[in-house]
Amino acid sequence: MSEQPPDPAAREHRDEVLAEDAPPEPVAPVDSSPVPAPAAPRPAPAPAAVPEPATVPVPEAVPELDWRRLDARMLLVHPLETLIRSLPAVLAIFLARAGSDSSERWELIAVPLILAYGALRWVTTRYCIQGGQIELRRGLLHKQTTTARLDKVRTVDLTAKVYHRVLGLAKVEISTGSSAKERLVLDSLRVDQGRRLRAELLHRVDPTITGLPAPTGAPVDATALGDTAFGDTASGVVQGGDVELLRLDPSWVRYAPLTLTGLVTAAAIVGFASQVLRTVGDESQTIKSGARWVGALAWWTDVLLLMAGVSVLAVIAYVLTFWGFRLTRNQRGSLHTRRGLLTNRETSIDHTRVRGIRFDVPLGLRLAGGRRLKVVTTGLSHERGGSDWLCPPAPAAVVTALATTIVPDEDAVRGPLQQHGTAARRRRLTRTVVPVLVLLAAVMAATLVWSWPWTIVMPLPVLVVAAVALARDRYAGLGHRVTPEHLVAGEGSLDRRRVVLNRSGIIGWKVEQSFFQRRAGVANLVATTAAGQQHYDLLDVPLERAYAVMAEISPDLLAEFGGSACASDTPLPPPVPDAQ
Repeated sequence: MSEQPPDPAAREHRDEVLAEDAPPEPVAPVDSSPVPAPAAPRPAPAPAAVPEPATVPVPEAVPELDWRRLDARMLLVHPLETLIRSLPAVLAIFLARAGSDSSERWELIAVPLILAYGALRWVTTRYCIQGGQIELRRGLLHKQTTTARLDKVRTVDLTAKVYHRVLGLAKVEISTGSSAKERLVLDSLRVDQGRRLRAELLHRVDPTITGLPAPTGAPVDATALGDTAFGDTASGVVQGGDVELLRLDPSWVRYAPLTLTGLVTAAAIVGFASQVLRTVGDESQTIKSGARWVGALAWWTDVLLLMAGVSVLAVIAYVLTFWGFRLTRNQRGSLHTRRGLLTNRETSIDHTRVRGIRFDVPLGLRLAGGRRLKVVTTGLSHERGGSDWLCPPAPAAVVTALATTIVPDEDAVRGPLQQHGTAARRRRLTRTVVPVLVLLAAVMAATLVWSWPWTIVMPLPVLVVAAVALARDRYAGLGHRVTPEHLVAGEGSLDRRRVVLNRSGIIGWKVEQSFFQRRAGVANLVATTAAGQQHYDLLDVPLERAYAVMAEISPDLLAEFGGSACASDTPLPPPVPDAQ
């Protein structure tokens, strides 16, 4: 039998019956304690601040660099210089092909290639001054970029050879150090453009540069550029307010034969002539003919001819190097020199880089009452001599007066030196006389053994006397002096030097002692600096005095030499009296 579906009405009736039969829910007990007051409503939280949309900073436009090029006339200079440098190789190719039977002159292709290479330098070279620095870019396949901060520029040289002068150009060399790697070379610019660039670098006339902090410096008037032509010999005050400190006197050429310039020039000429004769192949015959001619003359004639030839060469070198020499000082104190007959050269030295001066007094100049003056500064190249000249060989009175103008310390320039005592004198006598005595003993022994003529020994006592005189003169030039602003060091006899070094330019000290110096109680006190030859020595100074000089000039550095008797509380002995 089939099952019937449940009736909905019956299902509702059944649910009601079950609800009535269910037990009642328990009633909660009534609490008779007082009802607490309702808590105060909490304040509604403040609505959160709606963040404003972020402002994206707009990058400032980078100013375009003002690139400058070399003068277009250098296209006539660089190919010529490149061809001259390559001339030996070109001649070698021509000589090698001279005996060839081939009619094809393919070696002629080398000439236009060399000229094209020289012209390529103008296309690939450019420079700019911006952001407190100078930047130089050059090269095509091998690109090079050189930059230098303007406050690191120490010297600026303008050099004009004969072909530069014909075209009105000059080569500008910007130095930031003492080596060739620390130079920027611009070859070539117009003379006035080069001088304006020099003023822009050293005198800070560009407004974008003058706004920089020190030591870049404050602006100066652009009229202080002194854009006069090379070789201008106008007297008096130079344009722009520059003061002329020195001008070459043609009578000073008499000092030329008293230096080693003539000997060096003669040696260079002899070497060049020897190379030419060796190339020609007639060297031996020419030398033999010349030797026979000289041997036929009297000995005193040979000496006179040698002295005359060396003197003439020295005079020629003096005129070529120093003709038109002028030393000026601009409104900011920087020094500027011009010199040269065929090759003009201008050197500007920032006055903030000058650390002192140096007197050079070779024996010949000293006997004639002359001397020469050089500057001790940073940034001058050691590879190229002559940039540090402040005065060519001239009378001592002129050089001394110029030195006091540049270094206003009369005591340092003219004051006598404090000598180094008996130990230093004994060392000079020993090192000069002993070798001559050894030579004299050897010659005498050889004369007795091999029966040499005694006429060989007779001149040797004269050498002993000369050695004693040389030792005394070396001691007379040895000494030092300390002033409130400078340290003065002197040494030498045949080539005597006196260095006036600014105390603020000394960056370190070194005390050196050999075995014999320790036994004599002396030492070499070396003052290190970033200028000039990097160090200047006080030779054979008493050890106590060496530490006393260090304590007076650099008391903070003396602590680094602890452990010595001089660094203790032992009182120092009094200094040696000044030389008269």
